[in-house]
Amino acid sequence: MKLNYFNILIESSFPILMSLIFVSFFFSFLLFLKMNIVIFFFITLFFLFLCLVVWVKNVFVEGLIGNHSYYMQDGFKICFYYFLFSEIMFFFSLFWFYFDSSLVPVEELGIYWKPLGLEMVNPFSLPFLNSLILLSSAITLTRVHYKFLVLSKDLFFFCLTLFLGLMFLFFQMYEYNMMTFSFSDGIYGSLFYFMTGFHGLHVFFGLLFLLMNFFLVLKNNLLLNHHLSFEFSIIYWHFVDVIWLYLFIFLYWWSF
Repeated sequence: MKLNYFNILIESSFPILMSLIFVSFFFSFLLFLKMNIVIFFFITLFFLFLCLVVWVKNVFVEGLIGNHSYYMQDGFKICFYYFLFSEIMFFFSLFWFYFDSSLVPVEELGIYWKPLGLEMVNPFSLPFLNSLILLSSAITLTRVHYKFLVLSKDLFFFCLTLFLGLMFLFFQMYEYNMMTFSFSDGIYGSLFYFMTGFHGLHVFFGLLFLLMNFFLVLKNNLLLNHHLSFEFSIIYWHFVDVIWLYLFIFLYWWSF
């Protein structure tokens, strides 16, 4: 019998279910943009969160019972980096549109950027504080990772990382409530809320990813040679850190 390095998994409904939820999510987002109907957006967001949590939990269980060989882990790495590349290209397209609108303003904007009449938020007030919070969370998470690699657990700094992430989201929502312009106030208003909102959504899912790994670390379910989910969550968190730096520089500071 030929040796098979890959575990043959049972049939799963999660891929097709997640695809259907994603389609519903973007349709509900269009309803929100066109008709200001918010309820369907939050319903699909809840089901997206629920399906993602259950699916990831199943993958964790498969790893704990030994179904993930080193060959499968290499496959997971490739899939994760493909996913990360798609995320990079998503934000690249948003920045491309932003620079196209700001460097070559259309006549409808009076050939002037930023659009007249919009009162921008001071980048060195709440946005700068949020930048410090998110960068501090990256530092604390790096410490947690280092402690893990030397066979030690630093649950305090792990909790501090999660707390800083929650503080970032709280201040982001507070900033939205203090803004003097809305999503419908021209190209800048739409891009501002769209880019910062989707970044906030990525921070939210990054927090969930870290929280799952926190419980795995707490229960000693991660090994030094078998902790891909922890590594992926760290890389993803640093990714949202870098994206925020670009948002702060170009969306807040450069447009102020």
